[in-house]
Amino acid sequence: MAYQNYAQFLELMALLKTLGDQVRVINLREPSGIQLQDLLKQPFKHRQMTRKSEFEIGVWSGAYWQARMNDIPGCLAKTHLEGKSIRFQLQLTDPIEKLLDTEETWRGTSGEYIVTLGEESSAVRGTDASLPVLTATVNAFSRLWLGVRPATGLAVTDSISGSPELLTQLDKVLRLPTPHFDWEY
Repeated sequence: MAYQNYAQFLELMALLKTLGDQVRVINLREPSGIQLQDLLKQPFKHRQMTRKSEFEIGVWSGAYWQARMNDIPGCLAKTHLEGKSIRFQLQLTDPIEKLLDTEETWRGTSGEYIVTLGEESSAVRGTDASLPVLTATVNAFSRLWLGVRPATGLAVTDSISGSPELLTQLDKVLRLPTPHFDWEY
């Protein structure tokens, strides 16, 4: 695969999808900064349909853990990053709000935050119109904060958006190792 930007990457993925009636199996390696699993609507459906056939599909992707931030200010207060600090306005949505009883005191993490990422990181509820805006679900923002994928990659496959400049800055500040929760010591 060769592409110069994520729009071209998505165009290549769309092309592969249109070949579905002509090509039975496509094998490809996961590109840098992208999780192909994010592009699959039903990752296990075709594996079951082709099981034990000549064209058995080996989609070896699947989530077996989920991590999410339940306290944005608390998580970011414990975050210390090297390099230049950045500040931005975070507009966060939390899909769990629809599932919580109205009597619950904790209502999720949705809201507007002024976020600073750097040696001293923070998230404070509020707005600042002078800052660049990052819009995200708590799920996508958690993946970004954990280092699962860079901001530019998540903007292609997940619910996160911002100016190209802000996404690039986030990529530079959040240079973290890929998390592996099942590491055994």
